[in-house]
Amino acid sequence: MTRYLLVAEADKIQDLLFRSARLREVVGGSELLNRFCKDVPDLLGIPQEDRIINDGGSFRLLFDSSEQALTRGAELAEVYRRATGGSLSLAEPVEVKSDFDLASEEAEEKLRRAKRWREAWQTQPHLPYIAYCASCGVGLAVAHRAFHEDEEPQYLCASCLNKGAERPVGMIGKFAKGFYEEIVGEDGLQQADWPGKAKRPGRREVDPGEDLADYDPRRYVAYFLADGNDMGQAFSKCRTKEQMHNLSEGLSRAFRQALAVPTRMIRDKNPLRKRPHFIPVLPLILGGDDLLALVPAPWALDFAMQFCNAYEEAMGDLFKEINLQEVPVPTVSVAVVICKSKHPFKLAYEAGESRLKDAKRVSKRLGLSGGSRHSSISFEVVLGGRLVGASPSGRVRPTLRPYWVHDNIAGGWGFSVRKLVEQRYELRNVPNKRLIELRDLYDDLPASLKTEDLSPWEARLNQLLVRIAREKTNRTAIDSALEDLGSKPTGWYRVDRAPDDLWYGHGLPDLIEAWDFALDLGKERQEYEEGAQ
Repeated sequence: MTRYLLVAEADKIQDLLFRSARLREVVGGSELLNRFCKDVPDLLGIPQEDRIINDGGSFRLLFDSSEQALTRGAELAEVYRRATGGSLSLAEPVEVKSDFDLASEEAEEKLRRAKRWREAWQTQPHLPYIAYCASCGVGLAVAHRAFHEDEEPQYLCASCLNKGAERPVGMIGKFAKGFYEEIVGEDGLQQADWPGKAKRPGRREVDPGEDLADYDPRRYVAYFLADGNDMGQAFSKCRTKEQMHNLSEGLSRAFRQALAVPTRMIRDKNPLRKRPHFIPVLPLILGGDDLLALVPAPWALDFAMQFCNAYEEAMGDLFKEINLQEVPVPTVSVAVVICKSKHPFKLAYEAGESRLKDAKRVSKRLGLSGGSRHSSISFEVVLGGRLVGASPSGRVRPTLRPYWVHDNIAGGWGFSVRKLVEQRYELRNVPNKRLIELRDLYDDLPASLKTEDLSPWEARLNQLLVRIAREKTNRTAIDSALEDLGSKPTGWYRVDRAPDDLWYGHGLPDLIEAWDFALDLGKERQEYEEGAQ
């Protein structure tokens, strides 16, 4: 019997989620998207065996005729528009013959074409008197009422109302339930506590960001972004619909499992005082090969490293389980944006997207250079009113970002983030005054390697090291860090990441920038207190 493959994909999911004003609305939007993908095919009468992928805003569905595929696709897009306020791109159905992988490849190309050339314009109704949504500021309001119990009435659009309804206070939906079950099991959910579950004493409203800021005395949190590398290539290697379905399901499971590993480490070593059942991570986007989560800031760098290791292991097991061959070794790119809890989350996400592109680009170039591709990590600490720090340029730069997860990296490509975590512990007793002096010194770093430019700066560094040498232990620790995060004899690491121009960098400025956020997940926080040995 001839079958037809329909490929559909939600457009600009992040824009849809982040245009609402509060984190719980973002989570509600992800809940809504997850429920839509799982439940709407049932409402449209699409059998389970004909659903190859229905997760993360992506659909790969089989039908008996092209007409049926077009009809059901149009219904799917219309329900998506009404439920979320977003749009769904549909590819022209493709006839599935003997080779499923060829049909899948053709359908993917038609989807890309449909996304480039959208034929329909979406219009908003216009009235003489209108009110815009107080949450997103984009949609036209359809109601004036309190969004949650603890709020004043306000004008709200249908999309924000739907997203808010998906995440009532104290409730957990399917989207987050799968992740939290990885931590405490199904039986442990009844007593489990999570960010945004309830209004905390002394706060005006339910605020998951503030719950996670309780881990940091300066009220910083970390936005954690992850994107699997080469997943398009992995899906293109699927020879059957069953293999593609299992890869899609297994990918989401691998992300949940990998996110759970560092989460459990925080709970085991550094539980939040007076809240022993608190799960210190809030997933915001968790579908397909995309992940966005809010995590405690103090362990942000080590959290990223532990996640990557767990992801590589989980995906390696999945490839073997479904017999997926001729695919690259599974790797992932990660970005961490550390900012105040009140920093606009959309701006934090945009900063993370920029750093994630850096990490993916360098990882891809390493693979193209002849070596194997590796998981990579980049990070950004948002200070003051700065949005995204400008990428350093010049022959000499106070950074080595992005970093790597493993140590077996070809020369010239950089270090593992493990070195930053290890040196943070080794330097724990160095006075803050000396760290500030080192930071200020690197802020004045000349961009040239010419002797007349660099020599005065090196003289200032030597003078500072002489002052530090009055405390022998501190001088030994600083000398070790300068060598471990740079190189001898110049003190600078030679960065050669073709096709970029060759330059020289150092990891100590990166460590000082992320000083409060590079704690080891395997150590208790008290071990970093001044005077601890």
